[in-house]
Amino acid sequence: MRTGSDRRGWIYVLLFIGLAGLGFFSRFLLLGLVPAGLNQDEASIGYDAWCLATYGMDRNGYHWPVYPITWGSGGGSPLLVYLTALSTRIFGRNIWSLRFWPACLGALTIPLWLLLPVHQAHEEETTPGSLLPVFVTGLLMVVNPWHLMLSRWALDANILPFVELLAVILFVRGAQSARYRFPLYLCSAGVFALSIYAYGSATLVIPVALVCLAAYTMRTGQMHVRELISAIAVFVVLLAPLILFFAINALALPPVQTAWFSIPVFTASRSIFPSPGELPGQVLHNLRYLARFLTVGAEEGELICNVLPGYAQFYHFTWPLTLCGIGLALRRILHNRLHATADVCFLVLTAVTLLFSLFIECDVNRLTLLLVPMLYFQGTALWQLLTAPAQARQKGGRRVAGGLLCLAGVLFCGMVCYSARHFVRDYFGETYAGSSKDCFMPGYAEAVEQALLCAGKDQPIVSTYARLQAPFVLALYASETLPAEFLDTVVWRDATAEFRVATSFGRFTFGLPENWPDVQMADTIWILHVTELPEAMEGDVVGRFDDYVVLHVK
Repeated sequence: MRTGSDRRGWIYVLLFIGLAGLGFFSRFLLLGLVPAGLNQDEASIGYDAWCLATYGMDRNGYHWPVYPITWGSGGGSPLLVYLTALSTRIFGRNIWSLRFWPACLGALTIPLWLLLPVHQAHEEETTPGSLLPVFVTGLLMVVNPWHLMLSRWALDANILPFVELLAVILFVRGAQSARYRFPLYLCSAGVFALSIYAYGSATLVIPVALVCLAAYTMRTGQMHVRELISAIAVFVVLLAPLILFFAINALALPPVQTAWFSIPVFTASRSIFPSPGELPGQVLHNLRYLARFLTVGAEEGELICNVLPGYAQFYHFTWPLTLCGIGLALRRILHNRLHATADVCFLVLTAVTLLFSLFIECDVNRLTLLLVPMLYFQGTALWQLLTAPAQARQKGGRRVAGGLLCLAGVLFCGMVCYSARHFVRDYFGETYAGSSKDCFMPGYAEAVEQALLCAGKDQPIVSTYARLQAPFVLALYASETLPAEFLDTVVWRDATAEFRVATSFGRFTFGLPENWPDVQMADTIWILHVTELPEAMEGDVVGRFDDYVVLHVK
């Protein structure tokens, strides 16, 4: 016979299914149209993925590279590049297939919370009734501005929350399992290794965090030496290609190139760490930035790709939940360490990420490892508020205080839903479409495709640089230029720059002539910003795409 607690637990499961459906709907709704356009990092990943899916080599001429060097100094971690190559192979080259994996993994992160064993302090094992904490956390993730936005465009950092949460779940389940502890630890080590292939900031954060977690589980008797050695072996073996890649680049050795795999070398060095002279000022700046980030949110100077003005990374009023959640996690660790492994994992990841962030040039993408822990802390704090009356009865506390806390929790839920409604309206409406133009350059890729349709076999195409960032890579993606042709014809603005930008390749030239528009325009296809179009030539426009026009003077 089912108890009331069990019935409530299964109600939470059904609600979680509905929540997951809402997450999938919001992540895939108008995926190819919102955000409108194509970001240069998306196009870079998409073009390399198309080259790999079609020809087995990237745009730099490496066959199946361990780490595609993309812009020359990196910029496109291998996990998303190869996943996108798979979706491109299946669905073809289009914006939907390019954004498929961030949307899919972003949506899957929401029901993934259901697998996280969360223990109330008085419980010895997980029951359906203890699913309320993960349900609340899943709800916060569904409506979280940062997670919704990063799930809808193709930057390599955007798949990191799914990989991070999966690794933590496997680790926590391993620590709390008697029968399957060994295989779960091995799987967790493998997924943690995979996170380093997902994004660069994990390269330093994850190994340090794993050392701390290993020390904790060894001290509490949740991990034995044999399990530790085996997990380290799995982690190192899976990272061996990446370790070899970093070693070859650090020692300035020649690249390894075969028909089956390659280990490239960077064309330029890149560091996100400031120089010793700049370090004190950078640390003070980062402290101020992180203080805003952890409270009201950091908006100033952030890329519009993952931050909608007015909403920041989290809703401005949720920071008390974050701080309370951290305090509750510390308290649970002190009172019941064996059942607080999840708290330890998220606190360690938070602490190591914040420490790492003090010494780099901070931005929202490099702090993506904080998204899952912060939502966990907010979710557990909100759960405590909503269940305060029941906890007050169990502990003989005052019901009035419990009722007031529950009312505060309901108020938080109402404010989140109200803010989420406005956020969705602004994100899918004109507000974000207008503010994100410089980031996603809507219409330019379509203008390139139209220019190719209008051009003859050898007719040159000259493109503007107005309101564009690295237009050459958008042209590469839109035109499906063969990688061999690109390598044979590319002219770099600076071949040793940290981010290499092409001034021309094939029939494309980027940047209008100095004496524009007093040049011979016939026999050339022009891609212009609407502000550059001479009135006398409006009749020669063969296509307009948002703010870009294709001009063909006969």
